Amino acid sequence: ILGFSTPPGRLSMMAFILNALTCALALLYFIRRGKQCLDFTVTVHFFHLLGCWIYNSRFPSALTWWLVHVVCTALMAAIGEYLCMRIELREIPLNSAPKSNV
Repeated sequence: ILGFSTPPGRLSMMAFILNALTCALALLYFIRRGKQCLDFTVTVHFFHLLGCWIYNSRFPSALTWWLVHVVCTALMAAIGEYLCMRIELREIPLNSAPKSNV
């Protein structure tokens, strides 16, 4: 069903790309480490490959399927790592003044 020539194929590819973007946000909230984003991204896509293989009873062989998943893996890892690095590189506030709640 994935393909550039039909509207359902283009819609499916756009859904995969939007899923990669939302999963990148999930990496930010659940993983929070830039170094681990690629590991979790590849693991999620590997389990998706296994699920597709079991569901269809055959290994995915369509070139468009592989292209879409390689692009989605790269997007999810890159955007997730970028977001996590922004959080990791924030300045740590250092207040030397004593707190007084009187």
